[in-house]
Amino acid sequence: GSEMCIRDRDRIERGSWVFTPGIRYEDITQERINFGADPLDPSGRDASDITSTRSNQEEFWIPGVGVLFEASDSWSWLGGVHKGFSAPGNKQGVKAEESINYEAGLRYRSAEMQIEAVAFFQDYENLQGNCTASSGSGCEIGDVFNGDAVSIPGMGLTLTRELAPGRDYSIPLQLAYTWMNARFDSDIADSEFFGDVSEGDPVPYIPDQQWFVSLGFEKGPWSSYLSGSYVDSVCTFASCGPFERTESALTLDLAVHYRITPSLELFSVLENAGDELVIAGRQPYGARPGKSRSWILGARLDF
Repeated sequence: GSEMCIRDRDRIERGSWVFTPGIRYEDITQERINFGADPLDPSGRDASDITSTRSNQEEFWIPGVGVLFEASDSWSWLGGVHKGFSAPGNKQGVKAEESINYEAGLRYRSAEMQIEAVAFFQDYENLQGNCTASSGSGCEIGDVFNGDAVSIPGMGLTLTRELAPGRDYSIPLQLAYTWMNARFDSDIADSEFFGDVSEGDPVPYIPDQQWFVSLGFEKGPWSSYLSGSYVDSVCTFASCGPFERTESALTLDLAVHYRITPSLELFSVLENAGDELVIAGRQPYGARPGKSRSWILGARLDF
């Protein structure tokens, strides 16, 4: 395959306003050649060994603009409209993934706390489904499928706070929450990958709710963190019938770090400390569990 990409981005400041417009042009050609015509020489790469070929070519202009308004030293408002794009692959008849993404929100910053709240809406003209070793069944790895129109309204909240200001130690707190409601807008999506699709059906493997919380203790070269994460159950096919749903998961992790030098750190991480056992997926061939309790010991070198 081949690709040509040209892009331009600017930053415009006017008083308390900051504008960041940008645009990108892409010209993508993808081709796949299948060999193996001679069963006695399957590794042959001559023209006579070609069994089939396929290709796809697309050109796209991808604009976007972001806006930031600094209302005060602590408060700011943000917004943006951006076009999303993903190449269609080399399968004939597959369209590129295209969307218009809108976002608006606010930020608060002080010496001890940061808060961000953002609402967003993703309007897909065509959502792609990608066949991988861990997704889809009865499809060829690397193939891409049309999902047609999809709407995803949502919101995200994040908070970071220092609970022990002015001390010789630090207690950082982090919170993050995301809500999404991904639904198909048509009933003609490619059922070969997404299953039987009707308008209003959920998009597979996109959870409605996710949250994360972390509490740490830092003093000198030592630091430790206890964190918890939650992911809603999801449908594995749009129809969301019997045995087409995962289980929600709540996991706890514990991490301890020791910095030997400014560039060398030792760490130990206990993941899924409660050994929570859930069904995390049902493709490609039946129920698949999430990661069991794991212990990791290592070193990190910065250079």
